[in-house]
Amino acid sequence: MQTPDGIKIVDVRVRNFRCLRQVNVELDNITILIGENNSGKTSFLEALYAAIGAGRRIISADDVFLSPGEKKLPKTRTVTVDLLIRPTDDQTSTIPTFPQGSYWLALWGNAVAQDDDDNDFIAIRTQTKWDDTRGEYITERRFLSNWPLNPIDWNDAKVNEIHPAVSTADIEPLALQFMDAKRDIQDDMQNRNSFWNRMVSDPGLTDDQVDKLEKRLTKLNEDIILASDVLRHVQGNLDDMHQAVRAPKGSVSITPTARTLRDLSRGMDVSFNTDGAQTFPVARHGMGTRSVASLLSFRAYTTWRQQQAKKDAAHPMLALEEPEAHLHPQAQRALFHLIENIPGQRIVSTHSPYIAAEARLSEFRVFRKVGPETLVARMDMSLLTVDEIRKIEQMVMTTRGDSLYARALVLCSGETEEFSLPVFARSYWKRHPNDLGITIQGVGGDGSYRPFLRLAEAFGIPWYIFSDGEPNAIKHVNDALAPINDTNKQDRVFVIPNGKSFEEFLASKEYKDMLMRFIVALSAKNQQHEAALKKEWASKANVLGDIVQFLQSNKTKCAERLAEAITNLKDKKLRFPGPIRNLLEKISKDHGLKMRTLKTK
Repeated sequence: MQTPDGIKIVDVRVRNFRCLRQVNVELDNITILIGENNSGKTSFLEALYAAIGAGRRIISADDVFLSPGEKKLPKTRTVTVDLLIRPTDDQTSTIPTFPQGSYWLALWGNAVAQDDDDNDFIAIRTQTKWDDTRGEYITERRFLSNWPLNPIDWNDAKVNEIHPAVSTADIEPLALQFMDAKRDIQDDMQNRNSFWNRMVSDPGLTDDQVDKLEKRLTKLNEDIILASDVLRHVQGNLDDMHQAVRAPKGSVSITPTARTLRDLSRGMDVSFNTDGAQTFPVARHGMGTRSVASLLSFRAYTTWRQQQAKKDAAHPMLALEEPEAHLHPQAQRALFHLIENIPGQRIVSTHSPYIAAEARLSEFRVFRKVGPETLVARMDMSLLTVDEIRKIEQMVMTTRGDSLYARALVLCSGETEEFSLPVFARSYWKRHPNDLGITIQGVGGDGSYRPFLRLAEAFGIPWYIFSDGEPNAIKHVNDALAPINDTNKQDRVFVIPNGKSFEEFLASKEYKDMLMRFIVALSAKNQQHEAALKKEWASKANVLGDIVQFLQSNKTKCAERLAEAITNLKDKKLRFPGPIRNLLEKISKDHGLKMRTLKTK
């Protein structure tokens, strides 16, 4: 449950920051960034941090977008990060105006602008550009007076002439905290500028309480020294420092514990034990535990900050990179619910299908690299019915969240295809399709393509369909394709010819002898049984029909092994059945892959 704080950053437009030449990202209370490595997710978080980060970094020439053909950075190119902020109600939904008496209205005053529908907003532009006079890049932050609806017209935004400059005080209440994948509670405790130390360095005690506690600390230190022969011996030797340094004898003292409360945080530690195990300092636990502890200490910091703020005068912002680092799958799922309980807005970059399975469909932003640039896509929820959203979240997100991360998605209806196609693909490319970013996904039946296609289309994931040729199967494929407005969509559909199923297609004269050997080898319990099976299959009147029946009755048992047997045939023409070869050739052409074959011995 989110604590209402009166505002929300609803839109971010980034221009010319690293690979983000022109990127627009709408933000929710939780926004999940997914995509391949080097697709721009971290760059987006750092662009946001450069704009409103706590301890904002400087944007340098190295951060300016450079096209592959450019050898020299144009001095006219600027880096721009625009933020749109809207007022919200107690349910964190946007509302038309800032309420009278709102902290934010008092903070920003004349910087609050109105759009064409008279709705209040705040727009902040962070811009880095070349300054000829100073001979360097400079960064300025300005309030904007308008927010162009079409992101293409972003440069038509004007600086607010009444209240142009953005001060530190203007953005401090919503300063973004950036926790990268290397977060570690141990580092937080040692870093004097971390949110851990900002929170614990001042325990909030009165002067009288401090005086009493420090007297007790002094007495505790004296008692420890008096009780320890070793410490008294060391202190006695150190006390001879007065002979070399001009100081009175007795001016040296050892303090086994902190002597003042302001030093207490330096010696703080966090201990942790699992059920029935010995308690250890967190520094001696694994990185997964230390990473979670760092995140929870941040949650403590933000919730405490909100409690101490006057009214609604704090809007926590967290950019979190790869929260799944060092955690096993179940812990990743549980961690997402911890993230949900952190107040404010959270922007999470993840590669975890387990975290993706816990998130809502509306929260995803998919980053995809196209050439030197990054494109960002999201699902238009207004185009989906409630039932379609449910099917996508249940059928795709919960069970096959890894589909979101695919460079290409191959959809098939049956178990035979789902188990066998990866074998053919691995033999064709001499690499597992997963290594190439290609996910081969069984959809669980002919009538279940649509949720997967909806997701792939919305997030720009190239898709392919491999289908049985039976009339009902083809009908389901065509029904799923009907809403897709793409004149070339049929080019990515590969159907078993002559109205046959996959098993019926393989049960042909070309493969008959191999299939009989395969079935006998798979079924034989010993050599005597193997000889009897060979005779039995050789005498069958309808051998191809019986092969189909056997393959269909043993799909999960046969599929992968049969595919391996086919790809190992000496006759190269038979290694890849026609429709499978056509599918692999199409994927290769679309994604610049090459068939790699091994010489037959």
